[in-house]
Amino acid sequence: MICVTPLKEEVMHNRSINYFGLKLMLLLAFAPFWSALAQLQQSDRLEIPTSSSSSEQFEVFSLGEKGILSVIRGNEFSNRNEQWEFVKYDTTLKALWRTSYKLDFRYIPVMAYKAEESGYWLFAEPDTDKFLFLQLNFNDGSIDTYKGNLLSGVDVQHFKVIGSKALVSGYYRSRPIVIVHSFFDHTTRVLPGLFEKNTELNNVDINEIDGYINVITYAYRKKNCVFEIKTYNYDGKLLKRTSLSDPRYSFISGQIVPLNADDSYLIGNYSVGCTQYSQGLYVTHVSDDTPEEPQFIEFSELQNFFNYMKPKRRARVLEKIGKRKSLGKENRFRYRLLVHQLIQTEKEIVLVAEVYYPNQRSTSPIISGGISRPYVARALEGYRYTHAIVCGFDRSGKLMWDNTITIKDLTSFDLQEMVQVTPVDDYFVLAYPQEGEIHTEVISRNKVVVETEKFKINPKSEKEKVLNNEDGYLSPWYGQYFLAYGMQRIGTSSVVSGREVFYVNKLTYKTDDIGKMEAKEEASRPGHQP
Repeated sequence: MICVTPLKEEVMHNRSINYFGLKLMLLLAFAPFWSALAQLQQSDRLEIPTSSSSSEQFEVFSLGEKGILSVIRGNEFSNRNEQWEFVKYDTTLKALWRTSYKLDFRYIPVMAYKAEESGYWLFAEPDTDKFLFLQLNFNDGSIDTYKGNLLSGVDVQHFKVIGSKALVSGYYRSRPIVIVHSFFDHTTRVLPGLFEKNTELNNVDINEIDGYINVITYAYRKKNCVFEIKTYNYDGKLLKRTSLSDPRYSFISGQIVPLNADDSYLIGNYSVGCTQYSQGLYVTHVSDDTPEEPQFIEFSELQNFFNYMKPKRRARVLEKIGKRKSLGKENRFRYRLLVHQLIQTEKEIVLVAEVYYPNQRSTSPIISGGISRPYVARALEGYRYTHAIVCGFDRSGKLMWDNTITIKDLTSFDLQEMVQVTPVDDYFVLAYPQEGEIHTEVISRNKVVVETEKFKINPKSEKEKVLNNEDGYLSPWYGQYFLAYGMQRIGTSSVVSGREVFYVNKLTYKTDDIGKMEAKEEASRPGHQP
């Protein structure tokens, strides 16, 4: 049995799976009316034959200009222990080193985290307080393991590493908890001030430069919702609390954009009342532990939010919104938002969020591509996605532009990031997977410069073709290079069964001709002055 697992750039989690569709998210695009320019290029491809004698799972981790890391884990049917094989490749997909680790059958993988120089995997022995940490050095492939006694029965939601300490956070007896384990002296402690009723963990954010740990929670207090950030130092001492509350609105999520040691911005989404239905976005400046008056941006204030609708429906919705505003009535929206990690450039901060709805109940094995990807399979609701918004803020927190990509008939067993966005030159490339194809679009801030296009991943040999491709995955790599990876059955003819391979494709996308075409179109407009 063969599986492929996606990678999140900062946090790497996945589930133990028996069978599932492979999801491919490619951050590339070329317009139908510019198709002759052929901007998309497949420069290298790696094919790894699958094993017929063992159950395998496959992961690919982007290491930027240092290459990639592949992980194949599985166990032969006659062996209870699971074999993990790590291979590092350079940017031409040539192997640099390989190493392996045999995991004791008593442990199961929980989560993983990718730091700058090392990867970390968290394992647990079920029904005990025993945990195992594996550290893999990306430079030479050396492996170190650490054992620790944490707490039995913790529902782990987040796993990160700062310095020589692991942060394991989740819920214990239905209350939030963050456990800090030192690899150096093997001590374990619990961060204070978090084990409270009616409180949810929103995120655990680490500031490695200053050594701060920010735990973001969402709590219900006397019919009010309180969004709170607790800041701890490297030793686990509580330094400050920052609370956000508003008489009309509730803060659903928030991400910290540090300006210096004492100042930061907080950007996220908000609701009317204590619900998970988003009303819009907010930005607030936080000085030390005191937040300023938030700037609330209702969805109706975004220029392109409703562009996913058909023109007639969009016109009716906008007319209704305008009438309510003219009567002094507040609009109420019922959108569920999956907010991505912020994209930060030198000049701006970009927020990406997907709008989704719960779909049918599913008991099929699932995999998640979002920031939290546990290894243990769980039966969750299916989800349907309608569109994604992309909003740009300047470095002072002011909204500068927004755009939307329409998502048609896309569903997922798990709630995960389906639309991927990456900056390429002066553009942003958006993409989402569907039925083995990648739907892509290129925007220049609030303008769509390349309409939706589809792309398929080809085999290495021109004599072969893809016989079966249960979608796949994609990750940005470095510069304008991208990784597409997954599993395919390929062969010379559809009559034969072919062979199954794990594949990694190196793809590049150049935007030079987009700029030339824009300049040409501008010059051809009536009244243009050269």
